[in-house]
Amino acid sequence: MACTSGSVQTVADKTVAAKAQIDKLQSLIKEQDSVSKAFFFEAITTHLADANVTDAREISYSSDIKTEYTSEFSLDKIAAVVTSALKAVAASQDPTAKVPAMSPAAIAAYTDVVNTVAEAAKSSSTSSASLSFSMNRLSPGLFAFLYASSTNIKDEDTFGTEAVTTTAIYYRFMQSIDDVKNDAKFGAAVIDAKNLLNMKTIQAALTDDLASGKLSIDEWMKKDEQFSIGIKRIEDRLAADKFDTTKPLMLMRSAGFGAPVQHSFATGSAVNQEVVRLAIKRLSAMGAAYKVVIEKSNARLASVYY
Repeated sequence: MACTSGSVQTVADKTVAAKAQIDKLQSLIKEQDSVSKAFFFEAITTHLADANVTDAREISYSSDIKTEYTSEFSLDKIAAVVTSALKAVAASQDPTAKVPAMSPAAIAAYTDVVNTVAEAAKSSSTSSASLSFSMNRLSPGLFAFLYASSTNIKDEDTFGTEAVTTTAIYYRFMQSIDDVKNDAKFGAAVIDAKNLLNMKTIQAALTDDLASGKLSIDEWMKKDEQFSIGIKRIEDRLAADKFDTTKPLMLMRSAGFGAPVQHSFATGSAVNQEVVRLAIKRLSAMGAAYKVVIEKSNARLASVYY
């Protein structure tokens, strides 16, 4: 399935050239499908091995495509498709089994995961590139995987000054009977905490994109605000769950290779902090228009937000 945001569709409906450009973008992303799927499945195999899961079987797999302006944070349609698939998978399981990840709050949390993965694929920053793959243990025995890949085009005569991006998102749900039998400790708060860190990495990448001239200040403000709202939702849930943010959090490497890495909320991410510091340095030489961004970024560094 391929869908197009309303703002891009409005332009496409007006000119043959715009429709041709969109068709070209979607054709390009479809041509990459076999390579993207191979990478996705390889990353899944690696992550399952790292988690010592040896009996996983596929219970659902699909992919979807969305075309939008690069600055738009409107992956809701794709997120809705993915979470609908998740609900269908949950409904097909043993009705007597406990599925704590299927609560409305957990579905909302997974929507944030989908949006973050898709936004990471759209970003050109190396600090967020690895976040375009995600593995989540939704409940004992149920694993969800996501991968997103993007391509974009810029044509001022057709779409104006902003680039248009087509994003393909792949999603796969897998089941492990051994994991159910082991009934390993699981908390939705761990998924929330991981996604919180990922969203902040995207925010750091957006500041890098702004300093590199890849985003306008208005685009940065819009996207940063959207992620701030999502982060606040997660922080509220973590507070309600009494999640201890003073302790280190073990995260699987998102790129699909290597040992788990440790992140401490108390010290933040040194990589993200350096990305933001370098961006501030460049923004400081770009004029008074960037004062608000610089002040906000400095305040976040001071509070170990990143």
